[in-house]
Amino acid sequence: MLSGQVSADPADPEARIRLAMALLLSGAPDRARYHLLQARGTPLAVAERIQLDALLARIEPRRDREGWLSFAIVPETNPAQRTDTDTIWIGDVPFRLNPNARAQRATGLHISAGGALMPQISAGLRVRLGASVAARLYGNRALRDITLRGDLGLQGQTTGGHDWQITGSLARRSLGGRSFGQGMGLHMSWSQRLGRASVLRLRMDGVNWRFANHPALDGPQLSASADLRHVLRPDLVLTATVSVSRIKARAAHEAGRSLRVGLGAQQSFAGGPILGIDAYTQTHRRDGGDPVLGIIRSDNQVGLRLRAMHRDLTLGTYSPAIEISTTRQRSNSPLHTWRNTRASLSLSRAF
Repeated sequence: MLSGQVSADPADPEARIRLAMALLLSGAPDRARYHLLQARGTPLAVAERIQLDALLARIEPRRDREGWLSFAIVPETNPAQRTDTDTIWIGDVPFRLNPNARAQRATGLHISAGGALMPQISAGLRVRLGASVAARLYGNRALRDITLRGDLGLQGQTTGGHDWQITGSLARRSLGGRSFGQGMGLHMSWSQRLGRASVLRLRMDGVNWRFANHPALDGPQLSASADLRHVLRPDLVLTATVSVSRIKARAAHEAGRSLRVGLGAQQSFAGGPILGIDAYTQTHRRDGGDPVLGIIRSDNQVGLRLRAMHRDLTLGTYSPAIEISTTRQRSNSPLHTWRNTRASLSLSRAF
């Protein structure tokens, strides 16, 4: 009944607070936290805000584990991100590409799963031990891409309500059924509330990669990002992201730097539908000239994603969603100019 009230009027903060209290009592603190953060973005009476913040304070100490699982059927026009041209020119000499090296359609199964144990060692301080897998599986074995990762570190919350995390990681990636690379990383994040309706998250990552058969790619990959989440109303959330990255590969033509900017919005409608839209643009420039083409690569990529789901529609404990996205990369290298459009039907759950 309480869930139905939120579906009927997703902009009503009081309905979300009542639902959060029921979820908390039923042992679903993560779902309760989601609705409380949605409600927090609206003007509330003093008593209601005190109640909401007290509920949030009860939830955080109970979050000693987390987990997720999602899988999707994904037809794509160009999952390998290959050019759709049939001929390239090197100087004044034309080269006709093998059809197997050009864009091809494929349908894959995408799987993301993971979990973490977060035992408390003192007030506001926890150890974090996690593991995850991300897999993209296709009938064409050459397209299969699997990454396994383990994490160990610390996380906590300051007296001011700021969340922080420092972890180390080990990752192994395979492509086409063969070992592709191994990475050892350090990851740091910090998040804090800005007023009643916004949360700012800062993140820094550094991973030193070693590649089995591609030593020219060896080297550290560094990135930093800032994400802002703003609850304009309980039924409307806006997001903005800015990130920079630096790849220090052994070969100059594989090294480079990039800048990415993204904007997004998610709207909940009366009756239960939830629609989301995200768009981004990214630029990447290499440090040195390509040994074959004789140019310094410069790429610009843009993407758009639409996502739809219904908050009252579940299959057991899973939430289905439909997603359509398109990505386009323009480059001064014809081999790296491509586009890909995909649609997916996914099932996911958090536990």
